[in-house]
Amino acid sequence: MSAVAEPMPIAVDGTDTVPLKYLRTLLRAAGEQGYDTDTIISRLGLPPTLMEATSDANTPVAAATYNRVYTHLMSLLQDESLGISMRQPTPSGSFRMLALYVIHCGTLENAFLRADEFQTFCRQLAGLPAVNREPLRYLEDGRVLHIMPDASEFAAQNTELAWYSIAHTMAVWRRFSSWLIGTSIDLHEVHIQLPEPADPGYLARIFDCPLLFDSEHNGFVFDASYLQAPLMHDEESLKAFLRNAPFHLLANSEVESDEGIVAQMRRVVGIDLSRDFPSVVDMAERLHMSVRTLRRRLNEVGTTYQEFKDRTRCDAATRLLNRPELKINAVAVLLGFDEPSAFHRSFKKWTGLTPGEYRQSLYT
Repeated sequence: MSAVAEPMPIAVDGTDTVPLKYLRTLLRAAGEQGYDTDTIISRLGLPPTLMEATSDANTPVAAATYNRVYTHLMSLLQDESLGISMRQPTPSGSFRMLALYVIHCGTLENAFLRADEFQTFCRQLAGLPAVNREPLRYLEDGRVLHIMPDASEFAAQNTELAWYSIAHTMAVWRRFSSWLIGTSIDLHEVHIQLPEPADPGYLARIFDCPLLFDSEHNGFVFDASYLQAPLMHDEESLKAFLRNAPFHLLANSEVESDEGIVAQMRRVVGIDLSRDFPSVVDMAERLHMSVRTLRRRLNEVGTTYQEFKDRTRCDAATRLLNRPELKINAVAVLLGFDEPSAFHRSFKKWTGLTPGEYRQSLYT
């Protein structure tokens, strides 16, 4: 008989946390599939009082604990949806494959369309009937309704797990989409096929927008301008994201905390600085926020847009000057300076050294 782990603390100071109720919902989902929750709690070394009604449902739980429980249950059930969102189990690794399938799309619109292709292909493999619908339905006033790819697979009964299924699926996709473009997608409406529950507070807190019940589809409405936002990640950053995917996608509503505003802006600028540097207005538009909001967020991290521009170009300049095969005038061109003298003046302002003095210091 294997040893039972000592009870581990469910909250750790200084870590990301989620409410205890999220952990309980995962365990209840396993219970619905016939697994004994007490055995799972004991095996994972969680406090034996975890599911007792006397425990505060809002008690903070360490995100690492939440990830551990989710990963264990996903392995136990061999179903990424934990048996609550689709009639057909979702094989482990499905979300990772979907993410890899869309990560190289140029824009969010292309990512949505490709995700729909992936879902359609998976339905065909599972022998499920095709769903004749468009994933994006353009509305008035520059808005768009994104219809969830597996909307027809939600549980048909108005139960707590059916509601969790809807919240789970739409929240995951909305948060992942926001991560892809580096900024949170603000919602105008959420459409839900089920009738309104007695207490819709759970969904209201997740989406923070009007909820339309008894709808034709499950989906959400947002500004169509987001669709043209470029994807700001690659396979390397996706790997790091997926390591903590349960927390980021299911529990963490602060999608922008994964990557600060400066990192988002650096992704917009890219590595080719020979082009005109985007103005603060252009940058704000690319990040789907007002200039005022952009400046406020920069102020919160102790910088300005001009300082960001200077730091970005200075970092690139020092990196290029470390390549001895590049002449200093060539570095100036690569950084978008029309005149080498302008580069010399700027570099000395940034570092206190001329480019030549800086390069000489590398070898003394």
